[in-house]
Amino acid sequence: MSLPRKPTLVLGASHGAEMGATSLRRGLEILRTFRPVDGPLGNKEIAERAGLPKATVARLTYTLVRMGYLRKAGPAGQYHVGDKVGTLGHALLRGLPVRQIARPLMAEFAQRHEISVGLGVGDGPWMVYLDTCVNPKTVAMRLRVGTVIPMASTAMGRAYLHALSPADREVRLRMIGGQAGEQASAVLGQIRVTMRQVARGGFAVSFGEWRPEIFAVGAPLVLDQGATVLALNCSARRAQHTEEDFGRVLGPALIGLATDIATTVASLGMTFWNE
Repeated sequence: MSLPRKPTLVLGASHGAEMGATSLRRGLEILRTFRPVDGPLGNKEIAERAGLPKATVARLTYTLVRMGYLRKAGPAGQYHVGDKVGTLGHALLRGLPVRQIARPLMAEFAQRHEISVGLGVGDGPWMVYLDTCVNPKTVAMRLRVGTVIPMASTAMGRAYLHALSPADREVRLRMIGGQAGEQASAVLGQIRVTMRQVARGGFAVSFGEWRPEIFAVGAPLVLDQGATVLALNCSARRAQHTEEDFGRVLGPALIGLATDIATTVASLGMTFWNE
């Protein structure tokens, strides 16, 4: 899972500390290569995804297995993510100030509108859920913290893209285009149409484009004077809300929720990392 960049930790002035920081960064890059939809990955595929030498990957996967962050899967020397990764991720999430502030506001929104609300951050061409609140009456996909969804076809992802700087947005679009393959032109064209819609209304929509039965709206959440970009969404199965509901009521309401969260974070003098 990728999060906005945390201030560099000073591990020491020695060359050994610098090497340790490099190994840590590369180990995290290896863990990021695993997706929920994946089967086991071997060192060759991990190396290709992470852009690291295969020998480096082999050394680090051995260490990650010993530490419990990877586990061996099958006789072919492949790996799955280990149980410790979930523990690490949830410990990090529990300490995020924005999550502590956003959750009660999201829960109230979900209750008032009888809808599912999510908070996410970009990771390559994907969005990763940092938190989610679901009204008991809502019939929707039960997405958990850590769930990965595509950036290109979701309201959350489109809202996130719009809030990025032009340079950062182009980097993400290149990733999305590479992922889309032969469909890249159509996918990127639809995203650019959506960017114009977000510029006009302040929110993005996805009506059955990611999952045929899911309607959703997304709004950017910008913190730390523009340094941190997140996104909110609210979603439900199409039988519960019409496209008009999302455009006329839920879109503007979600923008209001994003404003409330950002204002509260700023008024308390907090940042994403609270450092």
